[in-house]
Amino acid sequence: MIPAAAAAAGPVPVRPAPARLAAARAYALSRTGTVSFTVISSDGSRHALAGERTYVTASVVKAMLMTAYLNMHAIAKQPLTVQDRSELHAMITVSDNDAATWVYNRVGDARLEALARRLGMAHFTVSYSWGDAQLTTNDQARLWSQLGRAVYPPYLGYARSLLSSIVGWESWGIPVVARPLGWHVLFKGGWRPTERGYVVHQMALLERAGQTLVVCILSDGNPSYEYGHQTVEGITARLLGAGAGGKA
Repeated sequence: MIPAAAAAAGPVPVRPAPARLAAARAYALSRTGTVSFTVISSDGSRHALAGERTYVTASVVKAMLMTAYLNMHAIAKQPLTVQDRSELHAMITVSDNDAATWVYNRVGDARLEALARRLGMAHFTVSYSWGDAQLTTNDQARLWSQLGRAVYPPYLGYARSLLSSIVGWESWGIPVVARPLGWHVLFKGGWRPTERGYVVHQMALLERAGQTLVVCILSDGNPSYEYGHQTVEGITARLLGAGAGGKA
């Protein structure tokens, strides 16, 4: 039986156990290239591996682009047009780069930087190209853990619907591990070649029974996209205790 005081306090925040964090760190450090991750539970506790290491963004910055664009319309009290919704839908759900450029051309660096400052991001930078923005897992975890504050109320529901409606072929990594464990997953991933190999990134807000868990993973120097996908999935499985019959 749950004590009355505990019941009144609400669900106990989900935190990866120390053994799970240690396993995730060990696995990440065993992978080729560089890997960083940040995890934030619903009580705000944070755990990270190289959380302030900077990476080139790839498509994960599209979540910030969406947020800045929606907030621009909320501030101006302008309804979204059919084209607005079409471009945002394409940018998030199928990660369309042309749509991202269309949104970026209207948002610009200044609004992205203002969003970063408002959320307390310390290392985010962008200059004339959304695909070359620089970010860290600690900074991006601030967006995902504060999504309800980051996106202004008129469009928060719409933003959540996009981030939870990404097509199947983009749903590798965190969703593959978390959904079978009963988590509702809002996420964005991205990948691109670099001089070191490939960056493969993914970030997610997991929700289950009143509990939340933010998982942000960035990596560079992967020998292939598939290898990077395996890295993201392997870290997530260890954090959630999903491997070898484990339960979260």
